[in-house]
Amino acid sequence: MNLELIENLKQIENGLVKLSKDRKVVLPHHKTFELVEQMRESVKKSLEILNNE
Repeated sequence: MNLELIENLKQIENGLVKLSKDRKVVLPHHKTFELVEQMRESVKKSLEILNNE
């Protein structure tokens, strides 16, 4: 599997942990929105990688 794809999936997993009930700190709204945008970008890159293979 592509290393960039694996890294993107790890970033998404990390972001989901930060948004889950298991989080240690509640993020402010603007940080939450930034995190969601970062995860969306990671998903977009991952899909592009898969489409190009």
